[in-house]
Amino acid sequence: MSTFKNLKDFFGLAPVDLEHEDAYYEDEPRYSSQGSSAYAPAPAPVAAAASRDYGYKYDSYERPSRDFSAAAPQREEPAFAPTIVAVEVATYSEAAEIGGPFRDGDAVVFDMTRMDNGENKRIVDFAAGLCYALRGRMVNLTKNLDTSRTVFAIVPDSAEISQLELERAAGLR
Repeated sequence: MSTFKNLKDFFGLAPVDLEHEDAYYEDEPRYSSQGSSAYAPAPAPVAAAASRDYGYKYDSYERPSRDFSAAAPQREEPAFAPTIVAVEVATYSEAAEIGGPFRDGDAVVFDMTRMDNGENKRIVDFAAGLCYALRGRMVNLTKNLDTSRTVFAIVPDSAEISQLELERAAGLR
């Protein structure tokens, strides 16, 4: 019978035992007043808030002088010219060969023709994660070509590289 009572107690189906109280319940301090008014702070007087000085003075503003000159134009630094690194990947353990150059700002063309389908997907997931983390884009270079090869490219956002250049680096054109 005690197992059944314990199950009812566990699921909250047994009547509540009001005689069971905390041993330290009587020791807890009591509040002098009841309700939320005991917690509410006294509101600040309206006059005191209106007379505060926030540091803004209307008299301190001055009209700008007429003798100013335009700022010197900023010199643009030459943009980093990324190179295209071609990598042939055979196993997933060679994924660092894709990630290293891409992290350095270069475009990477990787050929996965010799890989099996399972590792192929892992490499594509890895490259997609690189593109997401380092703000790049991934291009399937063999999507519209009549070839049995599987070649992808990952390109940093700042790089201005055409798809034709990527296909040439992969040996597709």
